[in-house]
Formats: sequence, C-alpha cells, structure tokens
Amino acid sequence: MVGEGPFLWLSKDAPPAGFRDVPPGGMCLSAFLFVRQGHTILLGKYRDDPRWETLAGLDESRRRIHGRGWTIPASQLRYGEDPRAAARRIAEDILQIRGMTLSEPRSEVDLYEPKRFPGQAHYDIWFLVDGAPPKGWTMTPPPWYADLAWRDPKTTPASEYARGHEDVVARWLEPRPGH
Repeated sequence: MVGEGPFLWLSKDAPPAGFRDVPPGGMCLSAFLFVRQGHTILLGKYRDDPRWETLAGLDESRRRIHGRGWTIPASQLRYGEDPRAAARRIAEDILQIRGMTLSEPRSEVDLYEPKRFPGQAHYDIWFLVDGAPPKGWTMTPPPWYADLAWRDPKTTPASEYARGHEDVVARWLEPRPGH
C-alpha cells in the first residue's frame, strides 16, 4: 500500500516505498552534548521541574522516572532544528554555558522494541556533539538539575545512568575510524 514503506522516508508526499506516517513504535531525533574536562564528562540528574518540558521536551512522568540516574545533557530536536543549533541550545539554555566550543555532530542510530509498544520498532537518531566550556568557566548547576557533576564515563556503572544514556555513552566511547 502506498505510504507504508519499507524505506524510512517520512513525508506527506513520500514515494510509494516511503511512509506517510510516523512508524508505530515511534521515532526520536536527539542531540547529546558531551561536555568534556580531561577524561570526565558533565552528567546531570533531573530535578522534577516543569521547565524541562520547554527545555528538552521531557514531560512529568519522564522527569520523575529518569531523574534517578545520570544523564548526558540532551534534548529532542525541535521541529526543523539543525543538530548544531540543538547542541548550542543545550549548552546555552539547558546548561547555561555561553561561549562553548562545539564539534560537528556525529550521528548514530539505534533501533529497538520499546516497552510501551511491544512488537513495534522504535527508531532513534542521535547527534553526538563534543563541547568544551570557555576558559574560566565554573560549574553552577541550573535550578532544573538536582545534580550536575564531572564523571568518568569509563568507570561510571551502566546501572547509574537513566534513559538508556549508558548506551549513548558506550557508542560515544567507541573508536571511530580516522580519529
């Protein structure tokens, strides 16, 4: 049937092999900002603060569930937003860091069966960006974070992460050809 795949081309005017609707298991496009200091990265724990809905698209139930573990500063992309702009927004709006140096985004993908939609495939497209705070910057956790700390991603146990961020960190740590 027209507009039902198999290729993940999402558009009202998709070709016959594309999709006219979002896949039933959902699809997320997210930017993750890896703020680096030596061998550590900046990780946070969410405070149950309604500002997260505007900052990153996190509703109340997700804030509460995922506020127990460490997370990479991240956000869903806004409609039409470039991943570079999303990384800058994470730095400036979520972390309150102005003047951060950012790398070009590196994309990674994940496909899995979500608990909320058994038997369906959920697509994640991640844009991983490295960042360095400006010289002289001192960490002051914004009020929507319960905690913000420098953690070693190689020694932080997977069980201490929330939202599946341990998978994102593991992918970020993988060596890349030519780097």
